[in-house]
Amino acid sequence: MEIKQLEYFVATADHGSLNKAAEQLYTSQPNVSKVIANLEKDLGVILFERNSRGMRMTEQGKMLYGHALTILKNSNMIRSLVQKKIGNYFSVSGYQSSILAKLIADIYEAHKDQNITFGFREGTVEEITDDVSEHISEIGIVYLAHTQLQCFKHIIWHKKLEFFPLAELSIRVYLGSRHPWYDRESVELTELSQLKFIEGTKDFFAMEHHIERISVGAVQMENLNNAVCTNSDYLITSMLKHTDVCCLGIDFVSREYEEQGIRALKVRDCEKFLTLGYVKQKKKDLSSEARFYIGELKKMLSAYNVLL
Repeated sequence: MEIKQLEYFVATADHGSLNKAAEQLYTSQPNVSKVIANLEKDLGVILFERNSRGMRMTEQGKMLYGHALTILKNSNMIRSLVQKKIGNYFSVSGYQSSILAKLIADIYEAHKDQNITFGFREGTVEEITDDVSEHISEIGIVYLAHTQLQCFKHIIWHKKLEFFPLAELSIRVYLGSRHPWYDRESVELTELSQLKFIEGTKDFFAMEHHIERISVGAVQMENLNNAVCTNSDYLITSMLKHTDVCCLGIDFVSREYEEQGIRALKVRDCEKFLTLGYVKQKKKDLSSEARFYIGELKKMLSAYNVLL
């Protein structure tokens, strides 16, 4: 399979037409048809249903489409990175968090006269560790359930990474003023099954998979009622502000949420079952930028714990 084949596949899927895909790709219609046919042959599946109306993806085509977009995005990013002028570059990968993003703004302000390009990438635990392993980011900020630590450490060992814990945290329920529980200070652990949630990026290490095991002797939780699924932090914030949907998050609350009228309710009788920390490559010293970032994160965690 070649990058060119995926580019032709995505263009054809987007336009639903070989002719329009050819126009976008500055090539001929027969050439696009040939490349698609070779891709189907390589994969051993039919990717498009061909009829008089054009090209429509089969179920196998739909399965390939999202992965093809990711590969092309990463390919373009690699091409962009290697073509840049050589200079200092510092990037952090982490979970969706306005706190982590704000720290990038802080480190930029502290180092803006040093000709450094800064980056921040959001993703799942797997994507974060891949970024660090593949030198895309120097450090990755993750949180995971205690029950998954052993599995996680085994995975990062194969990626030649090491993990440094920073804090033990519990969870909170985030909700907006449209929610009937907005004026409450807390919820019971057993009440979570009554709520409607917005679910973020699918992740094997997501806390939702481990709620039933977070308290010794706790009742078994039913599956959470996930009314909305998204990988967009903007949609999560909008749903919290304008609907009765809520979401689960770690007990490390950003002031920006409070300023937008979003509250974070404590979950009573819930132990601190999450570990927040960072990953880095083994046997590699941290840059001054990474040390600054982690130092500021530690300060924020300490200040937050004082307020609790």
